[in-house]
Amino acid sequence: MNPNDEVMSGGMFSEDDLIYSYTRAQALADGVLIDVTAHAQRGGIKYPTACTAGVWALIDCLPKRDADELAGIVRDVRADEVMRAMLTAIRAARGNTDRVAFSALGAALNAVCGPGDTAAPVITIMRQGED
Repeated sequence: MNPNDEVMSGGMFSEDDLIYSYTRAQALADGVLIDVTAHAQRGGIKYPTACTAGVWALIDCLPKRDADELAGIVRDVRADEVMRAMLTAIRAARGNTDRVAFSALGAALNAVCGPGDTAAPVITIMRQGED
């Protein structure tokens, strides 16, 4: 028997030896992820959806002079653009993947569907290279 077999099979490190865990709920509370579920639902997406702070920076990018009057309107339009582009990519994939690539707001983005904190499906939208 190879001496590394015990290490590789969990003898030295097992799942019970978890050193650190960072949940989706913590990422949302910390601002690492931003909940965009309401925008996603308006577009017909049924799973809880969040985007990274990097994607949110694209959505929430407003000129200083427009910040007061148009902030909510522009933010909604930009978020809806991301959701429409994501939904188009999801439909084109026809359920054959848990990840789609798409472009919106002049950026290359990815959306990943996977288990959230409770193992229920969630979607995370990120800029390429953020995963």
